[in-house]
Amino acid sequence: FFTQSYDENVALTAQAWVDKCILDHGEPETRILNGYELGENLFFSTKLTQWTVVIKAWHSEVSHYLYPNVSTNGQPTGHYTQVVWNSSYKVGCGMALCPNSIYIYGCHYYRAGNFKGWVPYKVGPPCASCPSHCEDKLCTNPCPYINSFLNCQKLKDRFGCSHELVSAWCPAACKCTSEIIPIA
Repeated sequence: FFTQSYDENVALTAQAWVDKCILDHGEPETRILNGYELGENLFFSTKLTQWTVVIKAWHSEVSHYLYPNVSTNGQPTGHYTQVVWNSSYKVGCGMALCPNSIYIYGCHYYRAGNFKGWVPYKVGPPCASCPSHCEDKLCTNPCPYINSFLNCQKLKDRFGCSHELVSAWCPAACKCTSEIIPIA
């Protein structure tokens, strides 16, 4: 896991979405920041609700979750997995009062999680992947780039980062030598 920090730019995107008062998720292409897709969690209420209650509601889906990426009873787990997704290291949130006294709470996550076929985090001792960059049992050194292919490390080893396709499609493998490369 990485430490998550609150980010005003991410918060602006969340606020812009909830201000539309649409009781549904936005399309992924509408949630882009710095070229990367943002994850999204939404919560609806007919009364003003504390943020701790909102986040606990999303996190409570852990009771239906079985690692690596399975619901134990068919109940949703996507809110929980987005909250804990290892490469979502910035978060920003917004709230809006909409018609019919509906409150919409939303958080966006930079970068998005919940990729089909990927796990939200690696199992193991805290900070095993980042022993010299650890705070409160969380890694503090995320790579700001994402590889486009699963085999980027092999491509880098075989062709090197001077190869134009490797440098273009595998920026994390090429530019992050001491940071943790996100799994998605």
